[in-house]
Amino acid sequence: MSSRFDFRAAERFSDVSGRDNAAVAESRVIQIDPVADPRWDRFVSGHPLAGAYHLGAWAEVLATAYRFKPAYLALEGADRELRGALPLMHTRGVVTGSRMRSLPVVPPAGPLANAQEDVAALLRAGCRVTDERGSIWTLHAREGGHERLCRELRPVPKHPTWVLELPADIDEMRRGWKKTSNNLFRSLAKSDRAGVSVREGTAEADLRAFYRLYLQTMRRRTTLPRLYRQLAKDRELLGPSGAFKLFVAEHDGDIVAGGIYHSFRGTLDLLYNGSDDSRLDVRPNHALYWYAIEWAAENGHGELDLGHGRIDSSLARFKAQWGAAEVPEYRYDYLPGTDADGGTDREPGSRPRVLEGRGRQGPVERVWPRLPLAATRAAATIAYRYL
Repeated sequence: MSSRFDFRAAERFSDVSGRDNAAVAESRVIQIDPVADPRWDRFVSGHPLAGAYHLGAWAEVLATAYRFKPAYLALEGADRELRGALPLMHTRGVVTGSRMRSLPVVPPAGPLANAQEDVAALLRAGCRVTDERGSIWTLHAREGGHERLCRELRPVPKHPTWVLELPADIDEMRRGWKKTSNNLFRSLAKSDRAGVSVREGTAEADLRAFYRLYLQTMRRRTTLPRLYRQLAKDRELLGPSGAFKLFVAEHDGDIVAGGIYHSFRGTLDLLYNGSDDSRLDVRPNHALYWYAIEWAAENGHGELDLGHGRIDSSLARFKAQWGAAEVPEYRYDYLPGTDADGGTDREPGSRPRVLEGRGRQGPVERVWPRLPLAATRAAATIAYRYL
């Protein structure tokens, strides 16, 4: 199979017991190009647990934006149809070294299969690929219990996402906020009185205007922004199908807030948002969220995923006031040398620093909010390329 990526097609992997994965339901684990091979998106589109970030286009988005190397795995049946799928990318940095990730940058895109033994085969294959290529594999998933299917995986605490189940009558839901969430009700009324309007952003200028607001928001949160190349490639590849959505809020002729969403299988998923700090008094984010709710309901979606938020944080409280409920997500790490009982050959002090996280009160955190946006953008480019 020809591909723009470096794939080793139809390669088999052995599980920890030495039993060939082809023996699992007469299937074999292969590496696959999810862009060139139509079986990938066909399988993903038909799987009930699939999300927008399982789509094969993300292999190209992440490869283009960050030079990550796709190493996607699939479980192929005797009929050559796919029975399972596992997104997987190889990254390399000067500090973090060689790593496997499922997936970097975007929300969870864990293994998909119709049987637990098929999920287990994919997880074991992911460990074997990591043995060959990376110092660690980090897997993010919406499903728990993967450490029971593959005992080499270590569960790691992770903040939940917040999901709003959309009722049949969203206008009735909004009227009900007058009693259950009066601050929200009044903020929406304030944005209406101020004349804030929301529309879908379809022009290049809309995306660039949003990105500047996004840079401001990430600077305020002391967080590295994602690269503009990612957003542009995302729109290029997923825009034509309608999966990519950019909504922008305007006030007095200016774009003052915006959000990038993805629409897939009945869920509208918020990926990134940004807003103008100087215009928050007209509540553009409230107008934006309500527009997303209206759009999702009108287009037959059953839920709106508002993204992560640490429990008891102001961000989580903001999302909860809309009626969103916390939904757990799961992270798993695999370190080569870990045995089936969770033990490892590594010395306790030799765990890669990437697992330790970073503090919030260091010198970088103190200086970051005062940096020019061009500096934070340049820092992100360097960090994603070399760290």
